[in-house]
Amino acid sequence: MRTKDETIRRLRLGNIKTLLRSRCGYELPDDDAGREYLYELLLPVSLGPEAHLKMENVMEVWSPWMDAKERFELIADIERTPLHVRKITAKTLGERLRVTSEERKALRLWTIAAHDVTDQQRTAEQQIRKRVRQERHRRRRGERPRTEYVAGSVAQRKPWQAFGISRRTWYRQRGTGQRRNGTGQRRTKASRAASGSYAVTIRCFGLRDRD
Repeated sequence: MRTKDETIRRLRLGNIKTLLRSRCGYELPDDDAGREYLYELLLPVSLGPEAHLKMENVMEVWSPWMDAKERFELIADIERTPLHVRKITAKTLGERLRVTSEERKALRLWTIAAHDVTDQQRTAEQQIRKRVRQERHRRRRGERPRTEYVAGSVAQRKPWQAFGISRRTWYRQRGTGQRRNGTGQRRTKASRAASGSYAVTIRCFGLRDRD
């Protein structure tokens, strides 16, 4: 069974390849920028199975201009790097590759964070996406949108206006208003239950005030 880390590694590797193809095509340039891109591309490869062989295959495809000595030194350098250093965060990777928000959205690079977005903006975007997912989930379950629910509510229809009475009177006549005690305060369920228990006690034991 594939682990969560392995799933993220594969998704990130695919995102890096998509970004590099968008910027460079199917072969990296023979310069410092191309070597930096190649290093970032090899990091997720080095964390997977058969890492050494697959890193060699990646370099044959993406950097055919690199000689055998340089390839050997690059692989050795990556393999000497501790695993926790090779597992970089989405924010760090976005800053290294200078991924913009437009690139991230256009290429759907969801495992790479945009470097031109602040933490506050990133949090706000995550909350918006979360609300959209929740709304989509509610629609699939057949729940009505809040706008429809509110539009059909009693508070919006205001049926008491048709009878020329107040809202409180309309609820009281329907028996849905909250009862009040002698002091004018609203009676809670607990107070009504307590008074009911007291009345039962009076009836059972014949306890009444005698003149």
